[in-house]
Amino acid sequence: MSAAAARQDPALRVAVAAYATIVSAMFAGSHQLDPALPLRARRALRAGAALFLLSDSVLASQKFLLAEPRPLLELVVMSTYTAGQGLIAAGAAQAR
Repeated sequence: MSAAAARQDPALRVAVAAYATIVSAMFAGSHQLDPALPLRARRALRAGAALFLLSDSVLASQKFLLAEPRPLLELVVMSTYTAGQGLIAAGAAQAR
């Protein structure tokens, strides 16, 4: 995605690569949670991280890969983002 972003603006290459690394690390980290945490909390955190990663992937695809915006993708971005954040918050609350 950083290569696609750089085609629009070369200054975006590093920023997009760094952000993608951070979001990917969050997703990977959600699979390394303490087994002592409640299973329900771990599942919510994993699902939330996956939806957040999906949301940002669709958003980046729309921004950097597609020639024209697609309104349906905006719905996908906002619904997966909102659901992902909700699941992360619920998982964190359950983990307490």
